[in-house]
Amino acid sequence: MMAGENVISFSEIDSTNRFAVDNLDRLPSGTVVWALSQTKGYGRHKRVWHSSKGGLWFSIVFKPTLIREPNEYTKLASVAIVETLLQLDFKSVRIKWPNDVLVNGKKAAGILTEAVFAGSSLGAIVVGIGVNVNNEMPDEIKQTGISLSTVKGNHISLESLLDRLLKRIEFLRKTYLIRGKSRYLTRRWKKHLAFGENDEITVSLREDERVTGIIKRITPSSLLIEQESGTVLEIKSGEVIL
Repeated sequence: MMAGENVISFSEIDSTNRFAVDNLDRLPSGTVVWALSQTKGYGRHKRVWHSSKGGLWFSIVFKPTLIREPNEYTKLASVAIVETLLQLDFKSVRIKWPNDVLVNGKKAAGILTEAVFAGSSLGAIVVGIGVNVNNEMPDEIKQTGISLSTVKGNHISLESLLDRLLKRIEFLRKTYLIRGKSRYLTRRWKKHLAFGENDEITVSLREDERVTGIIKRITPSSLLIEQESGTVLEIKSGEVIL
């Protein structure tokens, strides 16, 4: 089944990802769960994701048979978001490792990919996508977040944007993942990154710990950073400070 061929919609829900995970047995691969608002939306490390009306909040269920690595689906979603926004004539659209999309240097979208296991076997991959579209930014994130309508200066149709995103996701999935060509998707993903190998970045690992260094290697799951001392760190979780 194609992504979006089956869409389950809600005016309000606690979390589209949670609904998808809890109902996997009856949701075919490609099912989209879409809500106009979420009361308990969450991102990585269970951080609160503000999901008021006006934004685009949805999850896609994948039950893959070939490429089953969750990070590949994060790449898939992030590239689809960037390329869709570029098609809509947004400028300065970049991927901030590992799972955010920036417009004009501010967070416009985020992705949460969850692997669901049945015993020791992968049962499904649920990709949650949140896009700030027409929603107001809460005061606490106005400095770091932005809505697409603010950039454009006009209201944007959620239905139209969702349709475009799903078509792009399906195109990329058929082009790369179904054919086992994830390395080519990685090349496409790297082209859209907000930083590249040999750039200097700072990463916040915890509230009280930051590391600065030169990027030696980028993968969807980790960064290799060489510090001034020559020490090379592999970072698998953290917040890149741009």
